[in-house]
Amino acid sequence: MLTFALCIVVLQISQGALAMTSVTFHGITDTLKPEDEKYAKALNTAADAFKEAEALFDDEGFVARRGWKKETETDGGDVVYGKHTPNGKMVTVSTILEGHVDAVMKETWTGIDTLPGWNPNINYASIVVSLTEHSDIVTYGNNDVLIVSGRDFVSSRLYRPIPDGGYRMVSRSVEVDSKPETKDKVRAFLHLAAVQFRPHPDNANRTTCDVVMLVDLKGMLPRMLVNQVIPKIMVMDTEENVKHFKELAEKAKNQ
Repeated sequence: MLTFALCIVVLQISQGALAMTSVTFHGITDTLKPEDEKYAKALNTAADAFKEAEALFDDEGFVARRGWKKETETDGGDVVYGKHTPNGKMVTVSTILEGHVDAVMKETWTGIDTLPGWNPNINYASIVVSLTEHSDIVTYGNNDVLIVSGRDFVSSRLYRPIPDGGYRMVSRSVEVDSKPETKDKVRAFLHLAAVQFRPHPDNANRTTCDVVMLVDLKGMLPRMLVNQVIPKIMVMDTEENVKHFKELAEKAKNQ
């Protein structure tokens, strides 16, 4: 009987080990704790988004913006490009942020709770659950843009350092029981939000930043209106990011 009981325990441990969800990119593996296995789909969703982002950022056509059309530009001259996909209009922009690439990545990853304080486009933002050192689930809502009412999001995030000394981070919408859709805001679907941070080639205290976004705003919105709003959102967020990191850099100099 004792031997039989031990066999059952060993089998349960083995089955538990097999059930542990993990993802590996750039030599780093994130594994969910047993109590977080209910978020396995969210982690795998972020991993799928990361694969798509890697393929996009490494594509020569993307780097050269072949097949992309200029949509608009920020006050600082950063050009927003758009491209039609089966899931809607994908937009991208490249800009330069003040700050060392490590500091920029850290602020972007850990500073989500402070977003509403410096980005007027954000109504609220918080971390739902931290899964591993490099992955979590977040929720946030944006304010009205043009005549489109504010939307809310729940998404899974994942980031990795990359060989050139930079970082890549992605986010994609997921469903989480603790964050059901409410009547206050329409829940949008984020197909892909991806950012690539790289050290500036001429200044270690600056960071080059490439951002890609593909989102379905949901609701009864004419496609023409959506195609106008998406680039506008990118412009607004880019300008606020540039301003925020400039302020952080100036603050660091005065300390």
